[in-house]
Amino acid sequence: MTVSNLFLFKRSNGFWYILYTADGRRQWKSTRCTERSDALKSLTEFKDLTKKKLPPNRLSAFTQEFLRYCTSTYAKASVDIFKVSLRNLSAISGDCLLSEIGTRHVDFYKAERLRAVSPVSVNVELRSLRTILNAALRWNLIESNPFSKMQLVRIPETAPTFFTKDDFQKLMNEVGNHWMKDFFLFAVVTGLRRGEIVNLKWSDVNIEESIAQIHSSMNFKVKAGKRRDIPLSDVAVKLLQRRAQASRSEYVFDFNGAKIRGDLLTKKIKQFIRQAGLNHKLHFHSLRHTFATWLVQGRVSIYEVQKLLGHSDISTTQIYSHLVSSELHDAVNKISVNLD
Repeated sequence: MTVSNLFLFKRSNGFWYILYTADGRRQWKSTRCTERSDALKSLTEFKDLTKKKLPPNRLSAFTQEFLRYCTSTYAKASVDIFKVSLRNLSAISGDCLLSEIGTRHVDFYKAERLRAVSPVSVNVELRSLRTILNAALRWNLIESNPFSKMQLVRIPETAPTFFTKDDFQKLMNEVGNHWMKDFFLFAVVTGLRRGEIVNLKWSDVNIEESIAQIHSSMNFKVKAGKRRDIPLSDVAVKLLQRRAQASRSEYVFDFNGAKIRGDLLTKKIKQFIRQAGLNHKLHFHSLRHTFATWLVQGRVSIYEVQKLLGHSDISTTQIYSHLVSSELHDAVNKISVNLD
């Protein structure tokens, strides 16, 4: 029996009653008490008796259930992280009951994973486990989420790696006439993520109004699930116009009419970066960092950059704010006083 909406009321006969909803039906029960203080004790006892017991659920069974659910709800990249996180949690905690997972497991998870991967990766996994166990909380499998109040691993603030104008030109020289060239160019002038460009269709683009629509589809989930419209620069529009003339696919960027694999792009750009003798820390996502960096260096406000990147939180965009400091001298020099 599932009981909810409990409260006390007093009838004309002088006795206090408990009014409650049981399995969707309103019912009441006498406390046999005439004093409110005694009735409150009876209400507490009644709550304890009718409290719904959480069903026993082991981590292995929950993992299977959650992965079935999240496959149709989250992007593939997120699902892959969920799988890794759950596998690592199982290695640390064993196939225990979900209700047995506590802050001790959180601490051990941090310690064990820091021996194997970077602090950034550990934080990604910890956030994933928080999301996973929030689902268990919603499904009434646990009473609290031990990952909800966890402390993430402290990471020293570092500037994002980006291409300078000279570096990007060297990359393009190395790419030459390779069929991926347009993809890299479009990434650096739009700031779109790899998956967003790979899944971009001609039906999502309005060349006349210089707008592209980024949204989820059956096979692709936009990060945070938020649909957004992005303005296309003149360079981006010219690139699309050129591709539209020879397009044979529903996708804006394709290879011989077929959809491009994202991992192929990642591997290929790393190859071009090595061949061009550029910083080994540069990678495909650096094109997105480059877009943001060039905007900030061009004195575009952080708030405008936030909108263009599709960040829901301005703190995510703040990693580019250090670039603004060198541009602020003109502002502070507008204050002038006589030192004599």
